[in-house]
Amino acid sequence: MAKVRSASLLLWTVVLSCTLMWGCSEDETIKAKEKQAIQLVQAYKVSDDAFSVISNIQKKTDDDNRAGNKWASENWEAGLPSQKDLMLEKLSQFFNVFRPSGDYWVRFTYKDKDGVHEGMWDVNIYSKKVTPKNELAQQLAKGS
Repeated sequence: MAKVRSASLLLWTVVLSCTLMWGCSEDETIKAKEKQAIQLVQAYKVSDDAFSVISNIQKKTDDDNRAGNKWASENWEAGLPSQKDLMLEKLSQFFNVFRPSGDYWVRFTYKDKDGVHEGMWDVNIYSKKVTPKNELAQQLAKGS
């Protein structure tokens, strides 16, 4: 009887562990929200009469290329701020008592003759609030 209980307990532990690992891995829902966070940053304007971040990046790329400082690569990335946020995001997909915060970070990097440059933003995909976190992000938002 004790062997059956311990085997049953072991089986349930393995099943629960596998379920939690599967539930806490990245999936298409999170990737879609990361893409949404990137799109919010790209569309971000500091004011109604300003240009968007993506327009300012295109202008900077063109200006740098004309000045002989060709960009070698560009990359956009987004993610959740912490492992706790990832777990809440995953749990909210299965249980409606968990509410994800909607907070993401977004990073834009490019490489030129002066090295690698990185712009960082904080984004909330629900409130649509975008906050530039460093000097390059502020410059790209203002177009300077």
